[in-house]
Amino acid sequence: MKNKSTTTKYFAYVRKSTEGEERQALSISSQIDKVKESFANLDVVEVLEEKHSAFKPYNRPVFADMIKRIQNGEASGIIAWHPDRLSRNEIDASTITYLVRTGIIDDLKFGSYNFDNSPEGIMMLQLSLSQSQYFSSKLGKDVRRGLEKKFEMGWHPNKCPNGYINITRKNHGYSTIKTDEKRFKIMRKAFDLMLTGNYSVPEILDKLNDEWGFKPKEGKNPLSRSSLYRMFTNLFYTGIIEYNGKQKQGKHKPMITLEEYDRIQFLLGRNGKPRQRKNDFAYTGLIRCANCGCMISADIKRKIIKTTGKKKNILIIVALTKREK
Repeated sequence: MKNKSTTTKYFAYVRKSTEGEERQALSISSQIDKVKESFANLDVVEVLEEKHSAFKPYNRPVFADMIKRIQNGEASGIIAWHPDRLSRNEIDASTITYLVRTGIIDDLKFGSYNFDNSPEGIMMLQLSLSQSQYFSSKLGKDVRRGLEKKFEMGWHPNKCPNGYINITRKNHGYSTIKTDEKRFKIMRKAFDLMLTGNYSVPEILDKLNDEWGFKPKEGKNPLSRSSLYRMFTNLFYTGIIEYNGKQKQGKHKPMITLEEYDRIQFLLGRNGKPRQRKNDFAYTGLIRCANCGCMISADIKRKIIKTTGKKKNILIIVALTKREK
């Protein structure tokens, strides 16, 4: 049971997550300064700092612990900069308003919102919390729409893999992709080794990390085996981008050809990602030309017959040209 006292005790709750929707929120240190400045005369038991998103319920351990401590009587009030610091989802919002309505929480103080503990005040608080939830949902929808638009324009909508870098264009709000000259050539050498069929993935990994001094663009640790496997099975390196189960030709510079990609999947035991095909020819990626040693592939070309004016599909067998090392 909660022990009532003549003086209301408060928890000061400050929150800022690392998600994009939180970029415009005050930093945690700024929130703490505002709380101390605006409510210096209140009995603050503890300042609680949270760095998790409030968009989904049951995602904030500090918030959950604060509610338990309030129910145990350690405090009966909460101080926050704005209602959206307390909740951006329906479940946590209902928890706050229910505890206020039942008297477990006596008071709420906000640095940028006026709360009155009355039926009308609780109704306005619910509207404010609902507005915060609506803003987060709408923002998420807008972000997804932007990613789909970027995909349709031929750009990978998410962070590009090693060998490429995202270039932010402030003037039109989306980023493009260009090759990372520091890593692109080294990674191409790794693909070349894999294509020979004479090296295993662990052997190529040792060359990347120990002999060639390859450093991933993120993190301080060397490239891991799982990361190298993902690289060898990632269609992005062929120039194809994927989003929501769809594939299309991207605008970035390919590192390997589709035929080379298929050859690598065969060498990996066909455990890589299958790519969408217009045509599926038997034995491609398995046979080499006896003269030049290049891989044999096939393609279908359309030819117009001059005498009839009709189009005819012609199967062409080709030997892939060796890429210059």
